[in-house]
Amino acid sequence: MNLAQAAKQLAQLSLHAVLTLSLVAAPVLAADPNAEARANAIYKDAKERFDAGDLTKALSLVRQAEGLFAHPAIVFLRGRVLHKMLRLREADEALRAADTGTLPKPLQKPLAEERQAVTEEMRTHGELLLTVDPDSARVTIDGEDVRLDSVGWQTPGKHRIEAAAPGYQPMVRDVQVPTGESATATLRLVPVAGSLIIVVPGGLRDAEVRLDGLLVELKAGEKLGDRTPPMHVQAGAHRVVCSRGSDESAHDVEVSASGVTEVTCSDIAPSTGTARKVVGWTGVGVGAGLVGAGAYGLLSFFLVDAKDPKYSNPNFQVSHNKVIFGSTYAALGIAVGVCSWLFLLRDGAAAGPAQ
Repeated sequence: MNLAQAAKQLAQLSLHAVLTLSLVAAPVLAADPNAEARANAIYKDAKERFDAGDLTKALSLVRQAEGLFAHPAIVFLRGRVLHKMLRLREADEALRAADTGTLPKPLQKPLAEERQAVTEEMRTHGELLLTVDPDSARVTIDGEDVRLDSVGWQTPGKHRIEAAAPGYQPMVRDVQVPTGESATATLRLVPVAGSLIIVVPGGLRDAEVRLDGLLVELKAGEKLGDRTPPMHVQAGAHRVVCSRGSDESAHDVEVSASGVTEVTCSDIAPSTGTARKVVGWTGVGVGAGLVGAGAYGLLSFFLVDAKDPKYSNPNFQVSHNKVIFGSTYAALGIAVGVCSWLFLLRDGAAAGPAQ
């Protein structure tokens, strides 16, 4: 260690000692007689965090101490922390607030030097006001990881900001930071969508399906099967809960950004609408058969050429009865099929007695 480094370390230790002594020796201004002692303990912890480079925790602690006992030495430390976090405007305000007549004389020169350094940096740098949504995203500026609460002031010029978060498309933004002024950049990441299908054995009728606590709304026709149509949801972790009556089945599922993810709800009783399905689908089948028979009769009337020798057999003779019976069968088949289909779509709960 050379002489200059040793002198710098000694100066830092001396400053810390002066800060602590000035705080302990300060008059008690708080109503709580123990406030000063508690503020001093928190202040010492904040200084240790500051020296260790944990600026976020140091700022939180120094604010706690300041709330208990707003001594200028504590406010001075808050200004130093904010300075290190490149939050220069807030640092300047804190240092101005600490520059009072009650500040111990040994601290006046270090405070003046700190204020001069902050003023110089504000003159030669530019402020970057950065907003990222979601705020949990990983953010880099010119390839260096940064925290949103410590972006602060940057060197003037062009900077590249990159933000990425699980389940979102990454985003890159170039921003020009002017000297001595502010530049604003907002990055709102777009969620990456994936497809999710929820399978309920026994059918979706009478079942309640929830995705992340929200009810999945299904059309009447979609309830005839046992699986939901593909739903576009944000890629990532989701919670699926299926219930029928008192039975419930819950699953945590990871939806992929590519392809279709399928989750099956088990351990719930099958739908009570089995008889309804049998009757309904049988009616649909009968209706389709009647429509087919009617169509055959109509086609045999319009397409058979009575003058063709191969239709000389009496069975192929053209008769208007074919038109009558064909039309009747077709109309009856359509009516039976539609009624059966509507019977299937009808909610079983609606068939119950009115309250």
